[in-house]
Amino acid sequence: MKHALLFLLPVLAAACATPGYDYEARMAPSFPQAAEYRDIAVGQFRGPAGNVAEAEFADMVEQVTLDGAYWFTLPSGEPMGLYQGRVDIESWEAETRFEREKRCVEYDGLFDCEHRAIVETECREETVEVVVTADLIDYRTNRLVFSQQQLGGASRETCVDVAEYEYHGEELGIWGEPHYSSYDPYNAPIGMVEDATVEAVRRFRNDIAPYYQTMRAEIMTDGLTPEARNDPRFAAAVKATRDGNFMGACAQWDELGREWTHAPAVLHNLGACAEARGDMATAQLRYARAAELAQAIPLLEDKKARAIFSALERVSGRRMDDALINSILYPEDPAPGS
Repeated sequence: MKHALLFLLPVLAAACATPGYDYEARMAPSFPQAAEYRDIAVGQFRGPAGNVAEAEFADMVEQVTLDGAYWFTLPSGEPMGLYQGRVDIESWEAETRFEREKRCVEYDGLFDCEHRAIVETECREETVEVVVTADLIDYRTNRLVFSQQQLGGASRETCVDVAEYEYHGEELGIWGEPHYSSYDPYNAPIGMVEDATVEAVRRFRNDIAPYYQTMRAEIMTDGLTPEARNDPRFAAAVKATRDGNFMGACAQWDELGREWTHAPAVLHNLGACAEARGDMATAQLRYARAAELAQAIPLLEDKKARAIFSALERVSGRRMDDALINSILYPEDPAPGS
């Protein structure tokens, strides 16, 4: 029964999700100024496992791609920027717990258990956390462009048998209270420090260069106005969206939009179609017009129109990200293909 419920959870979540159109969007890095530094070098990372951080950072930089091309370029002379930093061990902790299980302790033959007993096991799980700091330095001026920290962790578990006895009705599984211990971080096992450092460095990926993210242009399932609510084509387009029929749904929204020019939900859904196609300028215009019309509906609850304003904000952000990325990729033509 438990496994059946776990299987149903993703299905139920999908059924409850607001229908819409998924697409891949180019996102500006968390630190937009970092995108301007494509001709870079990776310098020294100090501290324990600093050599690991340096190697992992360099490897990550080499693998960053966008639109099918490598984002970072190898410097032919002096680089524009230099990434350097340090590794600090944040903590080294352990949890010790005790478990009982009924186990075969004596075999009469292969797969033939002669004697079962209770075996008590002591399990110790160690956890190490590190903080990796990465600084981007302007190579020419030695100016700090940005500094960011990322946390990484590693864990390992060891279990040893500590007792064996006949079963007398003892509770199986975990028993007793676990024991927690903290140790001097700088005595932490170096292998765990290195593993935690690798995890932390990987988290810098979206800080330093553009990346792709799956976005969803959600549609409105409530027509908001009587003409849209009462038109069976509106419900049919919603169903087509739920069924994954993007082309059919958008064709229906287009037909409704020509007839109901002042229906904000229809305009919003037309904006979702444009957004999913990558036409952010059209999407923004339609979302903006839908917001204007929604504000003019008397007594309309804010929560019913919230999707319109969220969509307008989202598309505005996408256009800003694209403008930043295009200005770097195509400095002579900020809007390629326009």
